[in-house]
Amino acid sequence: MNLEVLESKMSEENISLEEIESTLSYARNLKENGVPVIFDIQHLRRLLNLNKTDFKRIYYARQHQYNTIEIPKNNGKGTRTLSIPSLDLKYVQRWILDNILYKIEVSEYANGFVKGKSVVTNANYHVKQEYVLKMDIKDFFPTITAGRVFGLFMSIGYSSNVAIVLTNLCTYNNSIPQGAPTSPYISNLICRNLDLRLSLLCNKRNIKFSRYADDITISGGRKVKKTIPFIRKIINEEGFIVNQEKTKLLYKSGRQQVTGIVVNDKLSIAKEILRKLRQDIYYIKKFGLNSHLEKKNMINKSHVREYYYGMANYILMVDQNKGQKLFNELNKINWK
Repeated sequence: MNLEVLESKMSEENISLEEIESTLSYARNLKENGVPVIFDIQHLRRLLNLNKTDFKRIYYARQHQYNTIEIPKNNGKGTRTLSIPSLDLKYVQRWILDNILYKIEVSEYANGFVKGKSVVTNANYHVKQEYVLKMDIKDFFPTITAGRVFGLFMSIGYSSNVAIVLTNLCTYNNSIPQGAPTSPYISNLICRNLDLRLSLLCNKRNIKFSRYADDITISGGRKVKKTIPFIRKIINEEGFIVNQEKTKLLYKSGRQQVTGIVVNDKLSIAKEILRKLRQDIYYIKKFGLNSHLEKKNMINKSHVREYYYGMANYILMVDQNKGQKLFNELNKINWK
């Protein structure tokens, strides 16, 4: 947007100097933040290249633009609920992600949903440490409410009217939905202050910190154990709740596993993960996919293939030889 042209047009329309300066100040702030200037809902519609009818259908019926499904968890225990947006809403969310959210940097300690980072980079922080503390944020996405998302868009520089519209397009049932392309990056932006405070605490104590989505990992010497109450306090103050059942302090004498990767001496895949995937592939090839799904009570057949290939890709990131062999075996399966 050319601000000189905007100023000239507003002057021609005899708009007051005060209103002109207010509008230009708003636009300059957004441009300085590297995000598109959006004045109102109709301006956003034009930036999205949507006609009024299509935009109204997407925006005002957004609660009906989601399909809720259950998929198997990566650990094989239970299912995960996903709220998948329609193609039209996903297009809008993708535009918001690419043009607004990605323009804002996340913390260097965030390893999930960040380009160039992964479970491997997250685990790599904690190799060869005496103690490894694992903590999990309870109900991570549901805890990131529409109010918090609104505050995020306001902090970027958008007016309250625009921030409300962007929030409505990125939330479902008053929180960020697991399944929307915007949700993971929004969670990282919301956690910037959490990451900052935890990193300052850990750096002061000469211990290591990283976060992968809702998984927080601290590692180092004896100070790790004494730091636990302070970590809990910071997490609570930042509007999150620690899942006590998933809090674990792992010692060097036992197996230390971070985001599924063993970190005692080097990065490696746990033997039972490899054994389980190989076993499942064997049974699928021997008895057929449908028979295997029935025995495993995995109803959503269409997503099972994604699950197994995702597991193989996860192994590939740590061990290329083992991962490629598993890919080759999966390619031999008849998934129909």
